[in-house]
Amino acid sequence: MSGSVTPERDNQLLDVGKQCSHPSCLVVDFLPFKCQHCAHAFCGDHFLPTAHQCEKYDAAKHDRIAPSCPLCNTPVAIPPGQDPNIRMEQHISTECSVMTGRSVRTKSTPKCARPKCGKVLFSPIRCDSCKQQYCPQHRFPKDHSCSSASAQAAKVTSGTNTWANVSNQTGAASAAAMAAIKRAAASANASSQAARNQAQSKQQAPPAGKPIASTSRSNPFSATER
Repeated sequence: MSGSVTPERDNQLLDVGKQCSHPSCLVVDFLPFKCQHCAHAFCGDHFLPTAHQCEKYDAAKHDRIAPSCPLCNTPVAIPPGQDPNIRMEQHISTECSVMTGRSVRTKSTPKCARPKCGKVLFSPIRCDSCKQQYCPQHRFPKDHSCSSASAQAAKVTSGTNTWANVSNQTGAASAAAMAAIKRAAASANASSQAARNQAQSKQQAPPAGKPIASTSRSNPFSATER
């Protein structure tokens, strides 16, 4: 019973890991390494191309090292297939700053344009007003005293003040016109009221030659009329 269980358990363990592809090793590794050149599985001792003598590994193509010039200490890139000695001689005769006397131009990294900052900008932020680059701390116009933004703000302020003056003048003129219209309307109402009062008084006044009729009635109970 135990003999039949052991092979099955061993097969399950073998299915979990992979066997090293090196002919002299053949160790079952549960965390094998896969060679990026030949795509075979290897253990921790033979996963390097030089350790298992990988047939598809080309040292001249993959292990390219740029040697430094012995005079100017500048790394010299060697193209594939070219002799390093020939490339170094070419560099010394035409490119080396010590032999040719040419100054090496270093790539200038962008820095914050705000005075007294000078931070190196790995991801510069450009201002839309002055078109200069700033660090995240001084990216807003008010933080780097942006002259273009100040000029634009002054223009907007002057335009706003002019419009406010025009509005005030227009409002004063309209108020004066409304006051004149109200005065004219009041005088017209007063004259029309006076005309109406005069017409009413003329209608109520009796004619000059006609006696005024007495409106009093005789009292039948009066002593004088008995």
